[in-house]
Amino acid sequence: MQTYSVNSFVPTLLTSKKPGPVSQKAEASKTREYIRFEAVDFNTKGLSKTVPGRHKHSKVFLYHGAVALGSNHEVMVVPEEVLAAGCQNTELIPDWSTEQILPWACRPEKGIVVKRVYCEQVKVPLPRSICRKLVENLKSEHGLEIFAGGELEFVLAKPGKEPKSWEPYFDGPEIFTTLQNSKAMDLCYELEDNMEQVGVDIRTMNAEYGAGQVELTFSPKFGLEAADMTATFRTGTKEIAQQHGLRATFMAKPFGVSGVGSGGHFNFSLWRRDTSAGCSAFHDPQDPEGLSSVARRFLAGVLEHAPALEALCSPTVPCYSRHGNWAPVTANWGLENRLAAVRVKSSPTAAPEECYMELRMPSASANPYLVMAALIAAGQDGLRRGLQLPPASQTQDDGAKLLPKSLPEALAALEADQHMKSCLGEDLVRWYCATKRAEIARIEEDLSKMEGTESDISSVWQGLYMEFI
Repeated sequence: MQTYSVNSFVPTLLTSKKPGPVSQKAEASKTREYIRFEAVDFNTKGLSKTVPGRHKHSKVFLYHGAVALGSNHEVMVVPEEVLAAGCQNTELIPDWSTEQILPWACRPEKGIVVKRVYCEQVKVPLPRSICRKLVENLKSEHGLEIFAGGELEFVLAKPGKEPKSWEPYFDGPEIFTTLQNSKAMDLCYELEDNMEQVGVDIRTMNAEYGAGQVELTFSPKFGLEAADMTATFRTGTKEIAQQHGLRATFMAKPFGVSGVGSGGHFNFSLWRRDTSAGCSAFHDPQDPEGLSSVARRFLAGVLEHAPALEALCSPTVPCYSRHGNWAPVTANWGLENRLAAVRVKSSPTAAPEECYMELRMPSASANPYLVMAALIAAGQDGLRRGLQLPPASQTQDDGAKLLPKSLPEALAALEADQHMKSCLGEDLVRWYCATKRAEIARIEEDLSKMEGTESDISSVWQGLYMEFI
């Protein structure tokens, strides 16, 4: 079993936050209330303990190394200091501002109300803890707040003909076709209704360019709330699909190796909200491209650290088969350029709120907390050092630095980037890389027993990633 050491990390305690408002439904008589104390691991899996409401203010504990468990528990990494301490539990620290009723988990016919509160752990490098730290630092050092939304693609699967097998819910690749959209729309209607109740504002829904593939887009939110929104959507979508006997998977390639995979484009801008109205820190009507110096320097930092960023944007082996299939291969940018790593939407004559950037590197498998944290860390380096933005590109072959072509290469780039390691924390980088290398080793071990055909590769990927990513 792989072991390694890490530096300690102590998140800011969140117990001073007061519980947020809750629905009257939870306060009604003759109901029983349960609360999921939930942490999110490197693969955006929700890890939770369910607590009866009467015990909500009691201490709740979780295994100290749970975040380092793999995409499924065929991979279980135990950090050496966790092992040395006897694999102890540590307290979950709830952020009560995230307390929400989960409508899809409630059982009204039984009078059961289910809530969820996001938690962190003392001395554990949880993605949410790292993201919160970077969001707070961006505001305190630069007076800037990140405003983020995005687009998530996922694949719906139904039971296959063979036991424990799955096949696409519908054939592809009829993107945008109304009759194709309608094949999954009943589930999409249910998702939209449920998500609106937890503050996830879905803006569009359509079939995408793949078998069983669906894309939904979201209204943006500020700071950590944007990452919470994505984590909530992912877990909720998988849970709702499961209730219908289906699977919803955010793995990059659930069926096959070649072709287009599932992306998770991350749309963002920076704002100053120290006035009642607030103002965009990205837009400048005097600039030929409508971009402020803050926008240019922040983007320059993102491109500078893009190889390291790729380890978090493309966190699984299948992610790299997306490259060149509407996923970038170089660290470049361009105005309205869908082939670039960062697609910039900006014009000197546009409204300030229409100026934003689309990070096209992330696959749908990417952890939203880690993407946001790494993006801020990279962009801040550009702000601090006043990095100059290279010219915009209209092609992929433009001389920009190449992005890593595999997960091992990306992990090595992350470990070699001293700035990113410093911002994200030695502890997080070590835990994360060890977990990912254990997943790689599992794939290689399974494939060593097969012929290595495309069907074999797809089967192994599906076995490791499909259920919980």
